[in-house]
Amino acid sequence: MTKASVKTIVQVAQGLGLQAGLRAVQYKATVRALNHRFGRARPRSRVQSLGNVKSIEKRPHGLVVHAENAYVEIHFLTAEIVRVRMCPTSDFPPPFSYAVSRSDWPQTLVQTRDEPPMFTAFTDQLVCRVHRDGCRLTFATADHQIISEDAGGMTWRDSEVRWTRRLPRDEHSYGLGQRAHTLNLRGKRWALWNADPLPGYERGDDPVYTSIPFYVGARDGLALGILWDNPARGSADLGAAKADEMTLLAEDGELRFYLFAGPTVPAVLKLYTDLTGRMPLPPIWALGFHQSRWSYDSENTFRALAHEFRRRCLPCDALYFDIDYMDGYRIFTWNRERFPLLPNLLADLAEQGFKTVANLDPGIKVEPGYPVYDEALRENLLLKLPNDKPIIAPAWPGKVCFPDFTDARARAWWAAQLSTLTVAGFSGLWNDMNEPSVITFQRDSTLPDYVHHDWDTAGQTHAAGGHNVYGMLMARATREGLQKQYSRKRPFVLTRAAYAGAQRYAASWTGDNVSTWDHLRLSISMVLNNGLSGMAFTGADVGGFAGEPDGELFTRWMQVGSMLPYFRAHTMIGTAPQEPWSYGEQVETIIRRYLELRYQLLPTIYSAFAQCAQDGMPIVRPLFMVDPTDETLRDVDDAFMLGDSILVAPILERGATQREVYLPRGVWYEYDTGKLTDGARSFTVQAPLDRMPIYVRAGRVLLMWPTIQYVGSQPPDEARLRVFAGSGETTLYEDAGEGTDYQRGDYRWSYFTCKFLPSGQFAIDWRRAGQYQPPYRQIRVEVVGISGEPESVLLDSQSAPIWYYEGGMVEFIVQPFGEARIVGRSPSTRAAETLPHPPRR
Repeated sequence: MTKASVKTIVQVAQGLGLQAGLRAVQYKATVRALNHRFGRARPRSRVQSLGNVKSIEKRPHGLVVHAENAYVEIHFLTAEIVRVRMCPTSDFPPPFSYAVSRSDWPQTLVQTRDEPPMFTAFTDQLVCRVHRDGCRLTFATADHQIISEDAGGMTWRDSEVRWTRRLPRDEHSYGLGQRAHTLNLRGKRWALWNADPLPGYERGDDPVYTSIPFYVGARDGLALGILWDNPARGSADLGAAKADEMTLLAEDGELRFYLFAGPTVPAVLKLYTDLTGRMPLPPIWALGFHQSRWSYDSENTFRALAHEFRRRCLPCDALYFDIDYMDGYRIFTWNRERFPLLPNLLADLAEQGFKTVANLDPGIKVEPGYPVYDEALRENLLLKLPNDKPIIAPAWPGKVCFPDFTDARARAWWAAQLSTLTVAGFSGLWNDMNEPSVITFQRDSTLPDYVHHDWDTAGQTHAAGGHNVYGMLMARATREGLQKQYSRKRPFVLTRAAYAGAQRYAASWTGDNVSTWDHLRLSISMVLNNGLSGMAFTGADVGGFAGEPDGELFTRWMQVGSMLPYFRAHTMIGTAPQEPWSYGEQVETIIRRYLELRYQLLPTIYSAFAQCAQDGMPIVRPLFMVDPTDETLRDVDDAFMLGDSILVAPILERGATQREVYLPRGVWYEYDTGKLTDGARSFTVQAPLDRMPIYVRAGRVLLMWPTIQYVGSQPPDEARLRVFAGSGETTLYEDAGEGTDYQRGDYRWSYFTCKFLPSGQFAIDWRRAGQYQPPYRQIRVEVVGISGEPESVLLDSQSAPIWYYEGGMVEFIVQPFGEARIVGRSPSTRAAETLPHPPRR
């Protein structure tokens, strides 16, 4: 246990007092007694398998296979998605799932062929072969590449179910939500269980806050996805027990999985999010910088904080209210002594451009006379033990009970309670402690597996099934409440715990990390794997939640955070100040540069969000997604792509002022120098403290704003298109950044194609779709990488009236155009005078 972890426990204990320790002891004693009464015995019977195939029934969407010991349903939802279920009888019940959001699939042509000893069902994209001997399944592409092949196949023991497939030697393993590990997860057994790893986690610790039972496998020329659609306590063994086998296990419930046939990782993620839903577009302010701390505990603190950000010209969009704002940690209240006029405070902060986000835990203080508790108890909305009594556990307020978010009535009640906070003026809500976590000062302290969940009246009773979906459904209830309260705005919800499909409701972060260089590096791999699991709007607590970073670590972490989807600095009570100005003028100056860069790039970052909302592509991506054929890239987790165009290669080691960079195949530019470099090779780049290496793919276009202090501070009168000369295509997206008009056509997609023509001209073609009219009146185009002074610049075949050339960059100011051509000089052309470039602003 690290010093920071010990300090975390001490701080929690000091904050709660001696009574918290007594409550923890009492709770553990109570759970031990309840376990004797309601706990289930571990599986004792022998493992059973399907046996041989007895008969096969063809159905419109696939097959039902009657094996000796059970039935298997193979159902093609599309040509590339197949669902497999196992049932003791042929009467398969309707599949109930919190992960799956879509059921309206078009008719898919499924053909069959009897080829003893196999029976084959296939579409034009995917083939499923049923081996009569042992009822083993093989999935292949239409051109006969094997996607997945059963090893042990489907088996069960008492209530426990599992499926074992072969793990090809060259298959790299990704996904599964947040994992405190390298990007490639192969070789370990991972818990499918959401847990609060109090007092913090280190590399290799498992489980942590978010487990998503979605696996992505990638190998040369092929990719697949597997959704293990069972929220019960389980595991994913990725070659730990046997190096060439992968086993998915659940302790209870139905054996049901979906297989997605690529052939690429982006194609797999599109299919997966077709099934489980996609991230809705957030308000664009949520992409800005967020400042938080556990111990901003008074009105004066927030006023001083806001004043410093604006006085120092440090861009920031959101300030966070951690549990200190509550009255005795009771949810849906605030402390009237420390925040006597909270609505006035929030209004004043809003006037200065700050959105405010409030912490909201699920635990309701057990206190007769507290209206929230009284109503939840009276309306029968709480999680209960098998004896029909509410489960009571220790948390911040003392003894608490928990809403049953699998009950639609409880979700609607919770949504209505939010009016207390929205009327006060909070802009967003931060769902915390929602694994759910209880405070016993031990790892993975939560509710017993046998706590009963309503399961939306679907009759599911399997052990712990409600645990893994709890945080997601709390986020759902919170989002639905914000949508009702703020009908003209986009909700912002942040959740600590999540499950497959949670991307429909909330952003997430990597939980209570630690102020170490290894945690800085972990933040990249954890965010990448969360994105490969559908949870793309993710970040990490910059600087670390537990512990105290020095100025170097905080600077490097702010540089990384400025390029991640969710960008928040957060730390715990009792630590040293951790605001951008807390480390001296040099650090503050560097951080200001990267905050300004974040805000300049917001339109480009927002375009990556829009692409995610449209087709499920992660906002930040592993480098292997740029060139899947390059084996060197498949395990890289010390660099990442932001959208399609930007590659970030941060410094992740103490004292380092240079690093090795391996760029994917192609031509790249250094963002800050315009220097051209070829990919598919390693080289050393210099990176003093004030520099984080950033590269842009040749042929790409970045849409940029002028420097602003917060979103909406002033409508930009000018936008920049920074074009990096070369061959490539770029898609950019714009809308108002708030509200729902974009759902009715008020958006603009821009499609840029860049290339050098045989004539030597550099061409930029710009097509647009949609009704949205941006607020800026003109566009400053900056073309980087033009090696000599041009003869002319043509806009829609007409000479540009004014343009400039300096240091390899051509610059001109225009209205939206269809095509631009930069015409190079021939040797015989007499050089004309170049206009002097106006002073840079």
